[in-house]
Amino acid sequence: MSEPDIFIIMFTYNHEKYIAKAIEGVLMQNTSYKYKLFIGEDSSTDNTRSICVSYAEKYPDKIEVVSTKQNNIKENARNIWDACFKSGAKYVAICEGDDYWIDPDKLQKQVDFLEKNNDYSICFTSIDVVDELENKNYVPAAFLNFINDTYTVEDIIFHPPDKPLSLPMMTWVFRNVLPNPMPEFYLNALQGDTVLSLLLGDKGKFKFLPEKTAAYRQHSGGITKSKEFQLRFDRSMFDLFDSFNEYTHHKYHEVIKKRLYPLSQSLLMYGSSFLKGKERRKHILRMIIGYNKYRPSFNAKEIAYYNMVLFFPFVLKIHKFLSKK
Repeated sequence: MSEPDIFIIMFTYNHEKYIAKAIEGVLMQNTSYKYKLFIGEDSSTDNTRSICVSYAEKYPDKIEVVSTKQNNIKENARNIWDACFKSGAKYVAICEGDDYWIDPDKLQKQVDFLEKNNDYSICFTSIDVVDELENKNYVPAAFLNFINDTYTVEDIIFHPPDKPLSLPMMTWVFRNVLPNPMPEFYLNALQGDTVLSLLLGDKGKFKFLPEKTAAYRQHSGGITKSKEFQLRFDRSMFDLFDSFNEYTHHKYHEVIKKRLYPLSQSLLMYGSSFLKGKERRKHILRMIIGYNKYRPSFNAKEIAYYNMVLFFPFVLKIHKFLSKK
């Protein structure tokens, strides 16, 4: 097979119950474009790898399995993106191993659009949401708030809190214009889809097609949102946008400031409420820097309040006690 026009990425780990359907969704595509599926298999402990290998042996011209030697998310990502850049493919599509495509004309429609519209870097669509047994679930609001057909990176960076936007990654087709090598903040982020949308948004606009082309699967294998994980996730989000700000030489500083100022406030208070000792001090110092970097103006009263609450909480307790007296 010659170089593919479309490089399809499928990250997978312990998806033995779902991976075959994900692969079949790729194989059913009716498209005039050449494509190849690269499966990033991250040392699964179930039968995921053997299922992937069996498909690759059956369709060697369309499927290649890229495996890690041991479970390592960063290595898996590096392997796949290295293969992507070496492939020379013009377009990239993504489908995680527990999601699947439902429209056999998905790739054709999306690549046709991008071929005709050079100012767009990515095309995505609507989705169905299903459970482990293929029953349809409610679609989260973040997937439903797309009312326009065109979006920009500024829309992704900042949007009204009551109108969250989440581009369903299992529907993406985008130009192969990502930086090579991928920046380190992508490999460190918990929100890989957000990093990719920022990097692609810096290269062009987003096209939304309202038809459903894929299914997003919700299942019990998800991460439990403990307080500790939520704090780690929010700090990672702060670091992500902060790193992107530096990476783009502050091109989007004003809109990033609108996103990170309230987040830094929340992290200062929320993280400090249950962390103790050294970890608490480290967290406060880390987020104070971010708060000072993104606060819109000097507010002596607000700054004094944060310093009092965070560094001298006993004074606040005494004040509350005396107030009650």
